[in-house]
Formats: sequence, structure tokens, C-alpha cells
Amino acid sequence: MESNYKSWIDGFAPLVISGDMDSVAFQEFSRTLFNVRQDISLSVFRTIFTFDLRYFLCRVTVPCHIIQSSKDLAVPVAVSEYIHRNLSGRSIVKVISTEGHLPQLSAPEYY
Repeated sequence: MESNYKSWIDGFAPLVISGDMDSVAFQEFSRTLFNVRQDISLSVFRTIFTFDLRYFLCRVTVPCHIIQSSKDLAVPVAVSEYIHRNLSGRSIVKVISTEGHLPQLSAPEYY
């Protein structure tokens, strides 16, 4: 990731979007990553990949609507089910029939 940022984005973006590299969703996500300074992007991704907030879920008391892609390589359905079970407030899980971690980009028709 740090040694070849561009190559990492080129490999990571298709996994997250789970779509054609020529798709608007892929192009938009890649463009966004390339427009962020590399040091900031690396810091954000390092935090995302290593930070564990499971202990905090029981403190969430507001209603939550958890939206989950049916095929998400980054976050499997079991994670949304875990979150749902461990929130203190009312929550619902909606698993949508799409691929990718960012369904708002890969399947905007659901929104």
C-alpha cells in the first residue's frame, strides 16, 4: 500500500466497488482516492483496517438502519448481523442483492 499507492488503488477499487473498471462507480471511487493526499489516505485506511469499536456498540442507543451488500468482500453479512445483535438501540438490517462495499456507488438504484 505505501510502496506503490497507485497500484494499490488499482487493485483495491475493483474489490470495493465490485464492478467493471470502466464503470462510473469505479472511476468515481478511484478519482476520489487519487485526489486525496497519499499520506492522509494511508492514515485513514490504516485506521479503518486496525481500529476495533466492537466494545462501543452496546453504547449506541439511537435507532440504526444497517445496509449490507449481499456480496461484500470487505465486510461480510455476518458483520452486519453482529452489529445488529450488539447495538443497544432498535436496529434493522437490510441486505441488498448487490456486490461491493459501496452499494451507493455500485447499486444506486436501491437508493
